[in-house]
Amino acid sequence: MEKTVFTIKILITVLALIGVVYSTIAIIQMKNKKRKKEISLAKATDYFLGFVAILPLFLFLYILPIAMFDENFWNIQSETYLALGNAIKLLGIVVSAFYFLTRVTLFFPHKNEYQNVLSSLLLMSLIPGIANALIVMIIGEFVGGNTETKYLLMFFTLATYFYIVTIRLSKRKTAYLGSLVAKSFNSMILKNVFKIPFQKYEKIESGKIYTILDRDIGDIFYFSQVAIHIFSHMLTAIIIFIYLFTLDILNASVLVGSMAFVFVLYSFLGAPLNKAILDTRDKRESFTNLVTGLVNGFKELVLHNIKRVEYHKDMEERNTTLYQYQLKTAYIEINKTLLSELSFTVAVGATCLVSPMIFEFDKRLITTFVVGTLYLWGPFNNMLAGIPGIINAKIAWQRIREFLKNTDTKDLLLSEDEVAFNVSSVEKLEVKDVYFNYEKTDQREENTYGIGPINFEVSQGDIVFIIGGNGSGKTTFLKTLTGLYPADSGQILVNGKSVEPKMLGEHFSVIYSDFYLFKKIYGIKTERLGQVYEWLEMFGLLDKVTIKDGAYSTIDLSKGQRKRLAILKSYLEDRPIYFFDECAADLDPDFKDFFYNELLVKMRDEGKLLIVITHDDKYFYVANKVYKMEMGTILELESNLI
Repeated sequence: MEKTVFTIKILITVLALIGVVYSTIAIIQMKNKKRKKEISLAKATDYFLGFVAILPLFLFLYILPIAMFDENFWNIQSETYLALGNAIKLLGIVVSAFYFLTRVTLFFPHKNEYQNVLSSLLLMSLIPGIANALIVMIIGEFVGGNTETKYLLMFFTLATYFYIVTIRLSKRKTAYLGSLVAKSFNSMILKNVFKIPFQKYEKIESGKIYTILDRDIGDIFYFSQVAIHIFSHMLTAIIIFIYLFTLDILNASVLVGSMAFVFVLYSFLGAPLNKAILDTRDKRESFTNLVTGLVNGFKELVLHNIKRVEYHKDMEERNTTLYQYQLKTAYIEINKTLLSELSFTVAVGATCLVSPMIFEFDKRLITTFVVGTLYLWGPFNNMLAGIPGIINAKIAWQRIREFLKNTDTKDLLLSEDEVAFNVSSVEKLEVKDVYFNYEKTDQREENTYGIGPINFEVSQGDIVFIIGGNGSGKTTFLKTLTGLYPADSGQILVNGKSVEPKMLGEHFSVIYSDFYLFKKIYGIKTERLGQVYEWLEMFGLLDKVTIKDGAYSTIDLSKGQRKRLAILKSYLEDRPIYFFDECAADLDPDFKDFFYNELLVKMRDEGKLLIVITHDDKYFYVANKVYKMEMGTILELESNLI
């Protein structure tokens, strides 16, 4: 009985220490304004319902000494019984205080959401482990002890109750934590992606972004689920081991040694598995790049049989390589699983069969060890099964961290003032001695290619056409003029003032030759949306498209109709400068005539600066100026040459 009193006092001390430390940290955080006050009826209800949920624990404390010592325990006035009774009462008070002190932070949540989830999750994850261990002790006591079955059944029911309630809550909190982690990583990645300069973005393989946002984030989410469960299973195993050590130190030592040996063997397969997973991830990324090419370049591939055959061959080769690496990874994981199962079986045999042959143990003791060891199977296998998830998460984090590092562009981010910057009108746009050269993709290349020197000028009310053959530099000039490519030298001036590349795009509305049409309408002022239906009718799209909640009802249109919709969207953006790259190429003759003779003229009369890359010499009369690009340079044509 003295041993029981001593154990309870240790438990009281541990609970009191945890409660005091937790409360002290919370008070310090409140003083430092890291926590905020949030009191509501819903939280108050949650607070008191939580206490109601732990009331069965006090029933357990009441029955415990009756089951262990005497049915009239609470009526006996002996010194030892009183000491144990007082210790149990104090434990009940400490448990109540522990709950009220730790849960009161519900009304003072941390501003960092992770702190709120993790602190409560770690505390809550202790209980399923303790409940599991108690179930093992109850079964052991049933097999080899003298406690009446009715009390054991009560204890078993209570332990199961606490296990189910807390494991459900901890799983829900774990799922919430996982979604919070995944959301945060997604936000970090997307934030960097949206700040990447276009020139840098072009060098990123699209497969990498897909893989990171899909597979790598998924692995981080899975890890957040696994980590807490491993913690709970580890706690279960530790408590069961402590219980087995109290039964017999020697046999428990054999069991611990056997399982430690398993972990050592298991760790040897960690490095090959880590490498196999990393290689598989790279192969998947390579295959995804080909899938992207298939989707985006399908029309080019189906045009010629030889292209289809060669591309299909490449995809089959990458596909085969990918699944060979996946199979290799699966084989290593199978070996690890078999090793864990075999080793655990050996550990059970050594503990429950070999040890009794060498040392004389009571059969009831061995039976209790068998029950405890078999019950360890679940936590032990779950811990081992979680290791691949940890390895996956480690690899995913390395890839995400590398991506974030490579896309970190703090020096190129717009400040809040710059983001809010809005240009109402531009009187003149000038390009003076601008050069741009592409970086070498191979150091063995002797020359680079680009554009320059470029001298170009357009004023308010001008319609400027740019002509030139393929490879003359028209698209590169477009990207340089709009700030997608920063010029190597020279100046681009708006209203006589030099403008940084990151700010140039704010002045332009652009339709690229390979434009992408978003279903949702972004960047349109509310007052401009009121004109949409008038223009839809003018563009011949009123019976094809409607606008609802700031989005098109459909973009499943012909290419010419989608081009019209893109022109309409560009017009509604109401920017001072418009740049159309081969915009009329897919338009039917009637709408092409409307585009040149009516829309461009209307926009010019509204004071817009209009730059059009075109080959429609039929409409050159619309332009004030015509420039020709050739070999990366630009020259204004004389009117008699147009």
